[in-house]
Amino acid sequence: MWTLAAEGPNGQWIPSDVNEFYWGAIAFLIVFGIMLWKGLGPLKEAMAARTERIGNELAAADNAKAEADARRAEQLSKIGDADAEASQIVADARTRAASMKTELIAKAESDAVAAKEKAAIDIAASKTQALADVRSEVARNAADAAEAVVTDNLDDAKLASLIDNYIAEVGS
Repeated sequence: MWTLAAEGPNGQWIPSDVNEFYWGAIAFLIVFGIMLWKGLGPLKEAMAARTERIGNELAAADNAKAEADARRAEQLSKIGDADAEASQIVADARTRAASMKTELIAKAESDAVAAKEKAAIDIAASKTQALADVRSEVARNAADAAEAVVTDNLDDAKLASLIDNYIAEVGS
C-alpha cells in the first residue's frame, strides 16, 4: 500500500502546520470583513425592501378585503331592496287588479241598465207598432165591413156612425 502522508494526525483540531492555521484565519477575516463592508449595506437594503413589500402586500390585502366586504354588504342590501321591490310590485298588481275588477263590475252594471232601457224602448216601439198594425187591420176590416153594409143599402149616416162605433170599441 501506499503511504500518502508521512506525518500522522496530531490528534488536535488545529492542523499540524500552525502557519497554515494563521494564514487561513487571516484570509477568512479579510474575506469576512470585505463581505461585511460591501455586502452588509445591500443586504440591509434587500431586507428593508422585502419588509416594505410584505407590508404593502398586507395593506393591499386589507384594502381588498374591505372592498369585498363593502361589495358584499352592497349586494346584500340590493337583495333586500329587490325583495322589498318585488313585494311592492305584487301589492301594486293586486291593487290594480282590484281596481280593474271594480271598474269592470261597474261597466257591466251600466251596460245591463242600458240594455234594459233599450229593451224597454224596443218593447214600447214594438207595442206602438203592433197597435198601429192592429188599428190598420181594424180599419181595413171596418172598411170591408162597411163596404159589405153599403152594398146592402145603408145610407151614409148609418155607415159613418157604424165605423166610428167600431173604431171606438177597438181603440178601447
